[in-house]
Amino acid sequence: MVKDLSKDRKIGKKVHLSNTEKYWAERYQANVLVDKWFREKLGVPIQTKPVEITVLTSREDNGKFDLTTYNWCADNGDPDGIIVNRFYKDGSENDYGFNNEKYNELAMKQRKETDSKKRQELVHECQKILGEQRPENQFLYNVYPYTFNNQRIKEDSTVITVTGLRNIWNYTQMEPKNDQGKTIVTNNWDPSDQLNPLHINGIGPSRNWTPIRFMHDFLIRPDENQKPKPWAAKDYDWKNDTTLDVNLKQGMAFHDGESVTADDVVYTFNLILDTEPPAYTNNVVDVVKSVEKTGNLSVRFNLEEVYAPFLSTTLGLTPILPQHYWTKLLKKTGNEKTPWKVSIGNKNPIVASGPFKWGTWDQGSKFEMPAFKKHSFAAPNIDKRVQKPLATRDAEVEAMKNGDYDLLDYWHGSPSSLKDAAKNTKHLTLVQTSDDCRQACWMNTRNPPFDDVAFRQAANALIMSAQKVIINEIYSGFGNKATSPINKTLKFWHNPDTPMFKNGAEGAVEILKDAGYVWDEQGNMYYPKGKTGN
Repeated sequence: MVKDLSKDRKIGKKVHLSNTEKYWAERYQANVLVDKWFREKLGVPIQTKPVEITVLTSREDNGKFDLTTYNWCADNGDPDGIIVNRFYKDGSENDYGFNNEKYNELAMKQRKETDSKKRQELVHECQKILGEQRPENQFLYNVYPYTFNNQRIKEDSTVITVTGLRNIWNYTQMEPKNDQGKTIVTNNWDPSDQLNPLHINGIGPSRNWTPIRFMHDFLIRPDENQKPKPWAAKDYDWKNDTTLDVNLKQGMAFHDGESVTADDVVYTFNLILDTEPPAYTNNVVDVVKSVEKTGNLSVRFNLEEVYAPFLSTTLGLTPILPQHYWTKLLKKTGNEKTPWKVSIGNKNPIVASGPFKWGTWDQGSKFEMPAFKKHSFAAPNIDKRVQKPLATRDAEVEAMKNGDYDLLDYWHGSPSSLKDAAKNTKHLTLVQTSDDCRQACWMNTRNPPFDDVAFRQAANALIMSAQKVIINEIYSGFGNKATSPINKTLKFWHNPDTPMFKNGAEGAVEILKDAGYVWDEQGNMYYPKGKTGN
């Protein structure tokens, strides 16, 4: 304890942005626990501030936060979306200002390495730096339960992936047992609020990205094991490290009946290259030099330089847009230079070529997506998908029990309550999966004390000691210990030796003392000499 400390050195109130308890109780409760430990064990006045999810994402996008916690996943099983988008200095999702010179160098190097073993080593080294620098501190790796109605859906027809039942393979292959099973009503943990496929919130949050993915076709999709697989592409051929030829499948059509051709693929990529939507900076604008038509159903991609995850994160994340429709849409709305600003809705719906079509969207209450029965190779067996968000997780359980829901695309309530409901309800089948995401707390490294790596390391020691309580007590055992931004389900890319800091609050205090932090007689923490929070 130190007396007569300058008030300027006292660490002031910090705000931890959180979803509301109603939105996701377990994550909110984990935030409350961690913030309580910060206050009681370290003397840092961090307060949990629950806000609506749209407010949380908006404030994060604008850098108006100290800490924030939510869920983030890999892009189609490849680590580049995490390594670059989240942590590279100019990453499209690096909203917390992390900037490390050595890391930036390795992040760019790994995406140019085509030898998978050498790239793995670089990705592991990136995780090592992130473990030492700790801009992100994980709460857990997710384990999710899901249920479906086995009286309406044939059990042996379902396809379970890292996203549970919420995947295109399941929705195109599952078979209805009867007429009731032909219309699948599911939840959407948060109402869709942005369905423009060129907007960053369209391709980010799964509440939006899931319907967008289902309505569009992509040249490549991840298969059931997260490996890149030709989808709209018939085949592809690397002519050299920076030139790729792609042939499209024959017979594809958009929802309005127009044929899908190479012109549409070229148009899509040129639109992105010319207008530079922020959502596609790292995987298209910075990667693709040009796209040219080489035949009615064939295109050539010329890359700026070698880009190892091109199949997964460029072709696998860029939807094919119909030239005839988007040209008119952009002219009509005056968004020729800013296509991501087009307001997609019932007046300006999506027209695409994917297995599901635009039906009707009552934002906040229901989104109906009829099956595209004329899809040339992936026509769904069901007739319609309806996502219908409900206000509470208890209401979702009741909807499954009484037959108002047919399956759960998401489950962000108590895992044990869903497990019990399935056990006691004959028509419910429970499945569970470990996804490729993590629940994690991000710190705004622009703001003190989070700009200090020693403070972030101390935070990691505290949070690592809280993981056992978070996983076993708050999440009822549905979670795995987490140490790296890359989930261990991505076994090849996950670095099991990612540095972490131990010994809980005691270890945190030692790190902070060594860095010059001190405490007054009331246990309040103060910055090292020469530093203030201003």
